[in-house]
Amino acid sequence: MSSWLSVSWFLVTSTDHTVTRAWPACALGGWSAAWHAGRCSPDDVADTLATFADRHIIDDLTDQSRADGDGVLGILAILRGVTAMSVRLPSAGDPHGLPPGRVTSAAFAAGEALLVDDGNSLGPLALVPALDGDVCRWTVDRYADPLPADPSAPVGEIEYQLRQSVSEAASLATRVGSRAGNPPADLRGSVRALTLRNQVDLPPHDDTRASRVIDTAAQIEAIVTVAGAGDVTFGATSSELHSGDGELRRLVTLARAARGAAVNRVISEFLPTIP
Repeated sequence: MSSWLSVSWFLVTSTDHTVTRAWPACALGGWSAAWHAGRCSPDDVADTLATFADRHIIDDLTDQSRADGDGVLGILAILRGVTAMSVRLPSAGDPHGLPPGRVTSAAFAAGEALLVDDGNSLGPLALVPALDGDVCRWTVDRYADPLPADPSAPVGEIEYQLRQSVSEAASLATRVGSRAGNPPADLRGSVRALTLRNQVDLPPHDDTRASRVIDTAAQIEAIVTVAGAGDVTFGATSSELHSGDGELRRLVTLARAARGAAVNRVISEFLPTIP
């Protein structure tokens, strides 16, 4: 089965200890919202960004001049005066309410965008990350109009759906076989490493449900990534391969929706969220 996932997949065994973290826009949204609420310092936001890359570069496509320039200080300056924010995690066939255009194309490529209301009369500002080794390049752009509401379900409803899907994901893990003959221990190590990669490091918050949802979504997406990788198979017949591919799509869509809804739930503890 050819992989439909638009990610670079690699087998990480249990002996590997260095894992590249994903979802910088989600982490930035949570920590910068906590900063605005006085629950953490700007240094905490900067430390969070440092876990993703040594260098942060801003590509500002708006017409606004920014005196603070590039890097982490430039990102903090952009976020200093915001009054609301939220994340959107679009993927193929699931734009999360984002309209077609240059900003959304960048968000699709990254798989995430942090939207902020900076008081401009137009639509929200979007910060879209692109990780490349030890550099994270942030595209800063603006929507021309207010956005439609995020269609994601509430966190409580999504948690119920996740609970229903955990056993399905676990079944996938037991049915995955490897063309290359990688032992089960290596596959389990890959799932563990990818779960860690997909978890979102957020500031201390009061919503334990949001934390559960984020952790479960990370585990499900890790299993899906391993099961959908190009060098493993799902099932023994063409009909099983076809149905398995559809199930992987459904699970990853659910996991991404859950992550976005949970991160926005945490943001809403500290700052109003953009609808």
